[in-house]
Amino acid sequence: MALAIVIPAYQEGATIAGLVARMRAVVPEVPPLVVDDGSTDGTAAEARAAGAEVLALPSNQGKGAALRQGMRAALAGGADYVATLDGDGQHRPEDLPRLLALARPDRIVIGSRRRATGQPAARRRANRVADFWISWAAGHAVADSQSGFRIYPAAALTALDRYEGRARRFSFESEILIDAARAGITTVAADIPALYAGTLKRPSHFRPVADISRIVMMVAGKLLARGMDPAGLRRALAGLRRLEEEGRNDVSP
Repeated sequence: MALAIVIPAYQEGATIAGLVARMRAVVPEVPPLVVDDGSTDGTAAEARAAGAEVLALPSNQGKGAALRQGMRAALAGGADYVATLDGDGQHRPEDLPRLLALARPDRIVIGSRRRATGQPAARRRANRVADFWISWAAGHAVADSQSGFRIYPAAALTALDRYEGRARRFSFESEILIDAARAGITTVAADIPALYAGTLKRPSHFRPVADISRIVMMVAGKLLARGMDPAGLRRALAGLRRLEEEGRNDVSP
């Protein structure tokens, strides 16, 4: 498996060095690629000093654009799989093996916090709304569609140019799940803990109302283009019900 690790980061100077060091300990042979999205707080220097490769963007372009730049660089380097995680410390590098265990050329793996405790109520509600709409458009249940901790097979990243000029913020990560599903690439979940105690000490770049509204509008457009896909809705609802039942029966990490 030729793996690349992409970490989009904006104003993460306080957390990025520790995150990079921990990732280097988990996968010593793969230096992570930090895409510095126009930070002014020394994020790039901190990442580089910790052992990361750094792709510095000249200005803040949004998370979606930063991810695409990193993905292109990873594919150009021969990656078969691209792992992504956020730069704020919300994801534990030590959980990467859980995702790698499920990786296949025909699936995207999401590190899912759906069964975990500690998620703020507003964020949890917003994520459930997004999960419903994205699952409907994808035609199968997608757990924690807003988690940025993922592994993409190269086949899911072959048409990144279609997203240019739009999906600047968080909707890119939602749209690519739908487009991948329609190309025969499914999504599976690897359960991970939710870490919010530290990251909530600084403002989040995620805006639940604005970003989820943008996602819903994007998904609605895709559904309208397919006659609302009632069969996909039935499959999605059945899968989401199973996820809820499993969550009630399991003990959270």
